[in-house]
Amino acid sequence: MSGVSWKSEASRRLIRLLPQRVQLANLYRHVNGAAPDLRSPHLLSERILHRMFFERDPLLRTFCDKIAAKEWIAARIGPGHTPLTLAVADSLDALRAQPLPDRWMLKASHGSGWYQLVDSASTTLNASVMEHSRTWLKTDYAGKSQEWGYRNLPRRLLAEELLSCAGAQCIEISAFCFQGRLRGIRLYRPSYARAVLRASQPSLLRTKECFLDETFHALPLVRAQFDHCPELAATARHQLEAFLPLAEKLSSDTPFLRVDGYLSEQGAMVGELTPYPGAGIWLRLPRQWDAWFGAFWD
Repeated sequence: MSGVSWKSEASRRLIRLLPQRVQLANLYRHVNGAAPDLRSPHLLSERILHRMFFERDPLLRTFCDKIAAKEWIAARIGPGHTPLTLAVADSLDALRAQPLPDRWMLKASHGSGWYQLVDSASTTLNASVMEHSRTWLKTDYAGKSQEWGYRNLPRRLLAEELLSCAGAQCIEISAFCFQGRLRGIRLYRPSYARAVLRASQPSLLRTKECFLDETFHALPLVRAQFDHCPELAATARHQLEAFLPLAEKLSSDTPFLRVDGYLSEQGAMVGELTPYPGAGIWLRLPRQWDAWFGAFWD
């Protein structure tokens, strides 16, 4: 082993002995090029990290639990604004024992990014789904990045209807809301097909995205890791106008909430409530825009 390799491995071992908050702050510095200011945070990414470490509002746990969040959304803005829940169970076998359509979305209620399209015609995919669902149910998602709202949540699987738009994949929405006011919107079409596990995706396609302000005008926010695609906004105006008041009402009881949704054949639907986008660490906004969004968080 070379001297440089030995020192790198020794550094990694030393870092793993540090308190987890110190490890995450070091990871933030590695990903973002500068250490986070947690004493006086002003970037949105810093404020999210600060929330993870220090904020203990019980409402954050409601947002993080997909089943509890759906119930809260319905109580807040009425039924019919989220994809239909087809079944809930504590194992995939129990879930699939219930009557389900040929194609549906599988989600873990206690984590972020744990979802998969299930297609009864694909036996290979079903085997992969079985393996992943078992891993999800064995895992406390909060252990990954110390996102407090996820800690010790009930571990359940839910089957959800598959949304589409004219038979194709939906455009997705991320509404950045502060004290109940929308300040920015990300529209995007993910690169991955939902019929394939995200973990096995080749990096051949890139997500297409654009950002808009609260009046639906384009923001000059371009990120190198995604394809800037302003034409996404052209077909979405009427649905965005319907989505905005929903997002603002859902976010009115917290300093910041990202309200995620879909532009579907059924209209604009609320998908999830996200209090810790990217755990702050992987938010990956250009610094000036990280500061711009962060200034709305008082």
